[in-house]
Amino acid sequence: MTDYDFDIPVDRSGMASIKEGKTTEQMRKAGLRSFWGAEFEFKTAPCVIRAGREWAERGLAAYCTADDSYRELVCGWMRMHRGWEIQKEWIVPTYGMTCSVGTLVRAFTQPGDGVIGMDPVYHMTWEPVRLNGRRKVSCPLLFDGETYSIDYHRLEELCADPRNRVLYVCNPHNPIAKVWGREDLQRIAEIAGAHQVLIYSDEIFGDTVYEGVEMLSFSQVTDYDGWIAATSIGKTFSVTGIGQANLIIRNEEIRQRFITQRNRDHYGSFDPYMRAIYFGGYTKEGSEWVRAMMAYCYQNYLLVDSYLRERIPQMRVIRPEGSYVLWIDCRGIGLSGEEEYEQFFEEAMFGCDSGVQYGSEPGFIRMTIAVPAGLVRAGLEALERAVRSL
Repeated sequence: MTDYDFDIPVDRSGMASIKEGKTTEQMRKAGLRSFWGAEFEFKTAPCVIRAGREWAERGLAAYCTADDSYRELVCGWMRMHRGWEIQKEWIVPTYGMTCSVGTLVRAFTQPGDGVIGMDPVYHMTWEPVRLNGRRKVSCPLLFDGETYSIDYHRLEELCADPRNRVLYVCNPHNPIAKVWGREDLQRIAEIAGAHQVLIYSDEIFGDTVYEGVEMLSFSQVTDYDGWIAATSIGKTFSVTGIGQANLIIRNEEIRQRFITQRNRDHYGSFDPYMRAIYFGGYTKEGSEWVRAMMAYCYQNYLLVDSYLRERIPQMRVIRPEGSYVLWIDCRGIGLSGEEEYEQFFEEAMFGCDSGVQYGSEPGFIRMTIAVPAGLVRAGLEALERAVRSL
């Protein structure tokens, strides 16, 4: 495997980057960077950069389609990188994951219907649900202090309610970085199938799991085909600023119904730049780079975990299985509410995501670790000083 340098920070200057906006002037002066969001703080894969450069040098950004060569590329990647056999006709391109949720609820639900989600879970999923007059229905995960599990009794009750027509599954689960395994997926499918609830499986982090962790999709574990799997190159190579996703839909009736609504919402040209990115990234070289990147992130997880255990025992990491974010339990600091936690982390110059926005109680944070290790250590040292000052 080629050696890659993940220790050089990316240059965000002049990009109007949202993440850059999360870095305060005080942090910049101290040489710190934000751990907000789920983006790389180093450059993406050389094969992706090269493909983008070659495309730009052609000097044309014409209308294009997701043709057979593109669909075969996606099938090949799923087979090579994830061990998942799909058919090219199952692939439905859209203008992004969140966009596809809006299309989904317009196609398969009515105003007032419920979409079930398992908190804490990615919060932006619920914007198109709410804006389209549908309801978020929470089925909170169970937390034993070490790991999270699904409350199947509650899930059964919610799926049995005819007003709840869609179940949102996030796998790997953002923000807790858990990968739902074969038994969980089979049980989810069994419950959803019994009540004819449509599963929307958000697999945007599906390419990024740690070594030894098996990432499966519903078609690999169950005959129930009432599911839509949402995949994207966005998190794989940190190109989320360009909206594009591929929905994998095996059931022909569901697929045609979704396509009809997608086209009604207006779906035109496939983004030509994203096409180039796919042909650069969905390759053997791209797969090797992703595995190297995840190995680097795993070392960052070990760094954070050992540092907190030894120096800041009031905080601890929930062991991750996929993605490149960490879910950290900070309740041991002993602050009283969300405002106090937010103020503390701001003063600590430790930029992160508040867990409350994902549906957790106060005292949890999400931290991205696709960051040069030196910046991770510098952030932890600043955090330690802030905790000691309490």
